[in-house]
Amino acid sequence: MVQIVLVHSALGLTPHVRQWAEILEQDGHDVLAPDMFDGRTFDDVETAVAHVDSRGPDHWIPLARARVAALGGPRVYAGFSLGAALATALALTDPEAVGLVAMHDAVAPSRFGIEEWPDGLRAQLHHSEGDPWVDPDEREAFLALAVSACEEFVYPGDAHLFGFEGWHEYDDVASHDMYERVTDFLAELDG
Repeated sequence: MVQIVLVHSALGLTPHVRQWAEILEQDGHDVLAPDMFDGRTFDDVETAVAHVDSRGPDHWIPLARARVAALGGPRVYAGFSLGAALATALALTDPEAVGLVAMHDAVAPSRFGIEEWPDGLRAQLHHSEGDPWVDPDEREAFLALAVSACEEFVYPGDAHLFGFEGWHEYDDVASHDMYERVTDFLAELDG
């Protein structure tokens, strides 16, 4: 069975992310949800993004790599928003990665100096059709590099973190559909 690395959003390792990790564990998966902020969480996106921006990608990507360095065996990197960007950077540079699940964000791999999609890496991209945080150019660059290795799922509306139960943008139907698609994907990778 593959190891799942579930990377949190700029809000931190909130109960929303912990809930996703617990549900995936109940499905029989081994899940690591690294705390990139050492216990700090945020209640609003603006403050959270300011915290992330104060350090920049040169801080977060090496930190994320360090948090998963001891893992062995095949793994799937999954993440929400900021976590999707970090999961992308990790999955595209880790020879042990077999899957990538980017939820609520798509980042151009060229941001990380990546110009080729790794052989054998399969991916899913999940976002709402009007998500103001998903840049169309970044999304296109992500999909252009992935070609047929990535399946994109677009949900109605303009919510960003619609998969976080209890968050003001939560959408029960979209969240459930995303969960079902993610778990089907993980089952395929385990098979």
